[in-house]
Amino acid sequence: MSSNIALWNSFSKQYPQQDDASINKDAHYIIEWIESHGISFENYSLLDIGCGTGAFSIPLAQKKAHITALDISYDMLKIVHDKSVECDVGAFITLQHDSWSTFSRAQTFDIVLASMTPAISSTYDIDCMLQATKSLGIFVGWKRYENNTLLDLLLLAHNAPEHYSNRSVEVKEFLHTLEKASIAYNVHYFPTTWKRAYTYEEAKNYAYKQLLNRQIFPQEEKIDAILHDIMVDNRIVSENKSIKGVVLFSKCALLKEFSLVC
Repeated sequence: MSSNIALWNSFSKQYPQQDDASINKDAHYIIEWIESHGISFENYSLLDIGCGTGAFSIPLAQKKAHITALDISYDMLKIVHDKSVECDVGAFITLQHDSWSTFSRAQTFDIVLASMTPAISSTYDIDCMLQATKSLGIFVGWKRYENNTLLDLLLLAHNAPEHYSNRSVEVKEFLHTLEKASIAYNVHYFPTTWKRAYTYEEAKNYAYKQLLNRQIFPQEEKIDAILHDIMVDNRIVSENKSIKGVVLFSKCALLKEFSLVC
């Protein structure tokens, strides 16, 4: 666990924060889609698994949900704390430093959310998420990861073009588990794009972290060659395109009601 903590703490320095334009856009789009089903978050308990820098924890706390923000990274949680103070929603957020694999299974929440997180990377992780859910669950994952211009070059150079995933389960696998458990759901797919601009050193750090996270040994000469080749005006820009899916599932008897009172 300590090695994972160190890795994700290092990611936090470059990880997009809640007020990042692309993160903000996707999170608000997803929240609005959920609310279009008549869902209100106010006064309900909500577990945000792998909360990262608070892309969902902060806006949902602003809607007066009582958030438990769970993450393996101290530094990620520090960002959530600072942002919650800045947005005056600290009273609605409880920080929980833990991994999903060791988090207490005795606790349940009205709503459980997991978005683009490697914390949900197996059928067992999904089952634990379902067990923690009293009424409603929200899962956001890949339908199809199309490209990341910088990462694609790095993976190809290291002869590992198949390692595109962030190791979280895909939407189709999540839906398969729901269907096996006879849990009702609704799913919505949408395209998303975002760009990241790095200095040379930031891009090199990014390259090492991404490769190591995929258990690929970084080859410095290949990384340097790629970065020098694509650098423009002392900046390296990576463009990302994918199709995400958001799943809203209900453990209540009447799916059409999406009621929090089962």
